[in-house]
Amino acid sequence: MKVYIETYGCAAAQGDAAIMEGILLQRGYEIVGEPEKADFVVIVTCIVVDTTQQRMISRIKKFKEMGKKIVVAECMASALPDLVKKLDENAILLPPRYIHHIADAIEGKRDFIEKPKVGLPRKIGIRLNIPIAEGCIYNCSYCITKLARGRLTSFPLEGLVKDAENAIKKGCKELRLTTQDTASYGIDIGKSLPELINEIASIEGEFRIRIGMMHPLSAYRIFDELMEAYENEKVYKFIHLPLQSASDKILRAMRRGYTYDLFKEMVDEFRKRFRHSTFATDIIVAFPGEGEEEFNETIEALKELRPDITNVTRFSPRPFTEAAKLKKLPTQVAKQRSHAASELALKISYERNRELVGKTFRALLLEERNGWIVGKTDGYRSVYVKNAAIGEFVKVAIKKAKLTHLEGEITPQH
Repeated sequence: MKVYIETYGCAAAQGDAAIMEGILLQRGYEIVGEPEKADFVVIVTCIVVDTTQQRMISRIKKFKEMGKKIVVAECMASALPDLVKKLDENAILLPPRYIHHIADAIEGKRDFIEKPKVGLPRKIGIRLNIPIAEGCIYNCSYCITKLARGRLTSFPLEGLVKDAENAIKKGCKELRLTTQDTASYGIDIGKSLPELINEIASIEGEFRIRIGMMHPLSAYRIFDELMEAYENEKVYKFIHLPLQSASDKILRAMRRGYTYDLFKEMVDEFRKRFRHSTFATDIIVAFPGEGEEEFNETIEALKELRPDITNVTRFSPRPFTEAAKLKKLPTQVAKQRSHAASELALKISYERNRELVGKTFRALLLEERNGWIVGKTDGYRSVYVKNAAIGEFVKVAIKKAKLTHLEGEITPQH
């Protein structure tokens, strides 16, 4: 039987998609690259904002029109099952905690049980997203992902290390540890993220580890041990801490649990320890109650923090969340603020990249794109080079800065 998989959403969803593909291949299914050729379509969904949800609705309708049997997997299946059934009453729902039942679901079985996502087959490439836990310990007022993925369930450390070891043996060079909040990993099973990083970094071989998004409060609680784990040369000097707002008033309304000062303290310390690192953050503009003063606090914070990467999102009320009940700001105001924040963020990214021109870095080459070979420096900057082989570690002299990446030339290693 032929299956087509279409994946949306975060790194955790991509990691789950790799598991589903691995399971289907092991069970004798053929994975095809076009929905027209498939007997079954699996859509790995995301509903983090309304625009993405509308895209999911559109794709489900399209597959139904094509007469395809559909499996709706991940967040939409668990948080909005009634909506899915309205779109296609025959669609099979596969929530995030049951993705290991993908083949069973296609075969008509429905007695799903939850189990940790370790020791499962995976589609392994040069990069691999490894989900290390499911769910979250927080209750942010705007977040539907908590409803979709539930409370924190960390996966066994030994199983994760074995999976990482297996991936490296099969040629994987970049392991991406991912979940809704990597820094809270292990608090429910007496383990911690730094322990996991250290164990994986001790595996033999030349590879890199990327640590996924962390809730600032969780990161703050383990910060000293975390920074020590980051010292390992196998760990990219990359940290993704979502600020969301620099207004303490708005942070309270969002139920984020930290202040801007606490956040800034961590960013300053990380950059002091790792000079050519990458700091990524997220901003939500036009959250209910955000006035000009609160928005300007966030703009000033961007100027002060100078993030290397900033993801700017307009507030999007999500079903069943507290923030959905609050009064929305006018669309025009949201658009203006989004434009202003995005423009500033790109300007800062470019300035940060320009600071690296003339310097030389070690980089891992990972993919081909538009005639270039694209890699990541040890500080996790995207660098484009010519005449190189994917999978190699090389030294790159940075020649040019772009808005989102660097261009360079490979130099002799010695």
